[in-house]
Amino acid sequence: MINSIKKDGVKIGIFSFIVFLFYLYLSYCTPLTHDDWTWGIRLGMNRFYDGFKDYNGRYFGNICELIITRVDWFRFLIMGVFGAAIVVIPLLIAKATKLTIAFLSLFLMLGVSSDMFSSTFAWAAGFANYNTATICILVYLLIVKNIFYEKNPSYSVWLVIFAVPLGIGSQLFVEHATIYNVFAGAFVIIYSFMKFRKFFYFHIVYLISALIGAVIMFSNGAYVKIFTGADNYRTIDTDMGIFEKIYSIFSTSMYKFLIMNNILLNFALAIFCIFLLVKIGTNLPIWKVWVKNIFMVILTIYPFYRPLIVDRMQLSIFTDVAKTSELEAWISLLFYLTILFTIILFFRKSSLKVELSFYLISAVFVAGPLFFVTPFGSRCFIISYTFFVLFIIRLLVYFVDERYVNLNAISVPIITLSLSLVVAYGIIFAQIKISDNDRMDSIQKQIDEGKKVVTVKPLKHEKFLWNSRLMIPGFQADNFKIFFNLPKDIELKNAPK
Repeated sequence: MINSIKKDGVKIGIFSFIVFLFYLYLSYCTPLTHDDWTWGIRLGMNRFYDGFKDYNGRYFGNICELIITRVDWFRFLIMGVFGAAIVVIPLLIAKATKLTIAFLSLFLMLGVSSDMFSSTFAWAAGFANYNTATICILVYLLIVKNIFYEKNPSYSVWLVIFAVPLGIGSQLFVEHATIYNVFAGAFVIIYSFMKFRKFFYFHIVYLISALIGAVIMFSNGAYVKIFTGADNYRTIDTDMGIFEKIYSIFSTSMYKFLIMNNILLNFALAIFCIFLLVKIGTNLPIWKVWVKNIFMVILTIYPFYRPLIVDRMQLSIFTDVAKTSELEAWISLLFYLTILFTIILFFRKSSLKVELSFYLISAVFVAGPLFFVTPFGSRCFIISYTFFVLFIIRLLVYFVDERYVNLNAISVPIITLSLSLVVAYGIIFAQIKISDNDRMDSIQKQIDEGKKVVTVKPLKHEKFLWNSRLMIPGFQADNFKIFFNLPKDIELKNAPK
C-alpha cells in the first residue's frame, strides 16, 4: 500500500514537471501584446516611481508586470511555474494521487474559453494579476484544507509566520480576490471554531494580514476616483438600486463569463452531478425522487444549450436580444443552483458536503464585487473557473475513494482528450511564434528599405492573444514603436486581415 502511494506520488511529480515544461513552452511562444508594451517602457517605470499613485492598489501585480515585460527568461519561468501550479495545486488540495485525475485537471484548465485563455494565460498583464491571485488563493486553501478533516488541524510555527506574507501579498493583485480572501479567512475561523471548538493561530494571523493587505490596496487614490465617478475607465453605477444593479449586470453579461461560456466545464459538472445523483440518490422519500429527476433533466439539457442551440442551430425563443439574455441568465442560474443543491440535499458526508459547497459558493462569491464595478471581462472569472475545477476534482476523488468509479475504465478517454488539447495548443502557439517573428522581420525589412509607412502583419490565431493587433491611431501603437526601438518618424498601419 505504501509503495503504491509512493509510486502515485512519483507519477504526479513527473506529471507536474511535464506540465511545467508545456506552459514554459507556451510562454516562450507568446508575444507581449497591448499594454504589455506600456509596462515594458519608461511609462511603466514612471508608474512605479510614483508608487502607482491613483493608478490602482495592485502593487504586487504591477511589479510582476514590470519585471516580466523586461526579463524574458523570468517571464517564461514564472508563467511556466504558475501555469503548472494552477493545474497541480487543486490535486494537492483534493489529495488526488491518480494520474487520470491529474490529466482531468489539465484538460479542464485548458478547456477555458479562448477569451479567458487569451486574457490570462496568454497575456502578461492579465497573468500578472489574475493568475497570481488565483495561485495565492489555492496556496491558502492547500494549507487550510485540513479543517474539512475529522482530526484537529495543526500548523507549524513556520506556517504561522508564512501567514503574514501570504495574507498581505495575496491582497495586492486584483480587487475582487482581495475581498474574497477576507471572506475566506473569516469563514475558515468560524467553521473551525464551530467544528473543533478552538481558534488556530494560522487562521487568525492570516485574516489579520489579509485585512492589512486590503487596507493597503484600497487606500490607493484610484478607488476614491472610482467611487466619486472621476475615473474615466472604471465606474460604479449609482443610478440603480443595489438589486436592480445586480440583476442588470448578471442578466446582460456576467452569466456568460461565470457559467455559460464554460462549455467543457459545464459538461463535466453535469456528468459528475448526474453520476452522484444516480449513485447516492437511492431509498429516497417521494419529494426527493421528484427533485432528483428534475435536477437530472436540468443537468442533461443545459450543457447542450450553448454549443448546440446557440452556436450550431442559432435558435432563439425571443427576437429581442435583451429578453434572450435574461432567459439565458435565469437558466444559467438554475444550472448553478441545481449543482449546489445536489450537494446540499443529496450528499451524506457532512464535512465533504461543507467542503464541496464552499467551493461552489466561493466560485460565485469571488465574482460578487464585479457587480458594482464595470467594465469587466472573462479574465476576472479565472478564479471562479478554478473553484469549479477544484469542485470536480474533489468530487472525483470521493468517487474513487468510495469505489463508485473505476479510473482504469475512464483513463484512456480522459488522457486522450487532455493530450489532444495539449497538442492543439502546442501547434497553435508554435504558429503564433513563427508569425510573430515574421511580423518583426517584415517591419525591420520595411524600415531598412526606407519606408515611412510600415505595414504590421496580423498574428496567427489572434483570438488566443489579447489585442495583438495595434490600435492605430493610439498610444498603444506609439508604445509599440518605443518598446521595439523603431524609428519615431515612421507611420504604422495594420495589414488587412
